[in-house]
Amino acid sequence: MRPSLRILLITLPLLATGCGSLFYVEAETEEICKTQRNVEFPASIPIPGTVSQTINFPIGDVRDTLPQGSTEAELRVHLFEVTARTGNPDLSGVERASVAVRLPSQSTPTKLLEYRRPANPQATQKITATGSGILNFNELIQQENLELTLEASGTLPQRDWTADVRVCAGLWLKADVLDLIF
Repeated sequence: MRPSLRILLITLPLLATGCGSLFYVEAETEEICKTQRNVEFPASIPIPGTVSQTINFPIGDVRDTLPQGSTEAELRVHLFEVTARTGNPDLSGVERASVAVRLPSQSTPTKLLEYRRPANPQATQKITATGSGILNFNELIQQENLELTLEASGTLPQRDWTADVRVCAGLWLKADVLDLIF
């Protein structure tokens, strides 16, 4: 029996077992950032407390960019940054902050990123929450907006202010090569 026929006879049962494709491609972006400008934040009372602000972050319609079929995709959120633009707030009183996302299929949000005030805080107009939140991108693309909730505790600005909100994430994708071709 010729070697190529042997290989075909050995691999044919593997392909027919339903264990999945043997041919796939993986791709990953390093980082994609999106900024939403002039997000409004309300004034807080002058005592320490906790406030929550929900931001609907547009993700657009990217359904057509992903191949149909057996595609796995993850959005890996790395950074959430709030930079004050108006109102001149001092954000050094913020002790902790977290960023969470709520998907339509969830009753409670999933925490993605965290911020903790440094030991020797200085006056600042920027808060950066970091981490490695991973989301199923196939579920995300069914929405127009990503509902992000920023929860902050500590002594917060006592007057209204606006900020630019920047979110940075990477995209990981694994697709069956046959779905890409056919």
